[in-house]
Amino acid sequence: MNNKEHIENVIKRSYDILQTVYEQQKENGNVTDKNNIQDSGSRILFPKYRTGKTRFSEQELRFIFVEQLNIEIKEHNWDVFYSVETPTSFRYIFKGGTPKVFKDEEDGKSAQFDLVIHDNKFNRIALIEFKANNASVAHHEKDFLKLKEEGSDTVMTYFLEVVKSSDAATVDSLKEKKTTYSGVFKCWSCSEKKYIIDE
Repeated sequence: MNNKEHIENVIKRSYDILQTVYEQQKENGNVTDKNNIQDSGSRILFPKYRTGKTRFSEQELRFIFVEQLNIEIKEHNWDVFYSVETPTSFRYIFKGGTPKVFKDEEDGKSAQFDLVIHDNKFNRIALIEFKANNASVAHHEKDFLKLKEEGSDTVMTYFLEVVKSSDAATVDSLKEKKTTYSGVFKCWSCSEKKYIIDE
């Protein structure tokens, strides 16, 4: 298997497990069958707010992804490493209108990628951003810009999103935000139990 195939395995399993966890493992839920919990593939819970409402964020997807990445590495002797909150190679300005990138200048500040997969020589082979709940255009733009500018023929880019619920307007909104990004973009809807964006 090549690196792309390994990453696709991790993504698919991560979304499948996220769906199961979302259905079974909420801090304010009633657990009646412990066997189902153990079969979910992760011990992570969706926590609750003080009000009792379940918090839904990209963090659960991110941690499940790392769990599945480690399983893929072990099961297939996939010789890779990963880093989290990894500094970008370029500098950026995200405030005050259109985001900007600075490749050689000292303007801007270093940003971060949520997760980067490295080969066994520690070279970057995949840049990954996680997002939840159809965040604002600005939040999507900055991640798409980083991925677009720092991805290459040898560095794959992935934008992985999850939404609690969705409808046709959600899909339209996400597709409209993606117009500047040509890398892999997947969005899973927990209400639909499937990808609503798989490009």
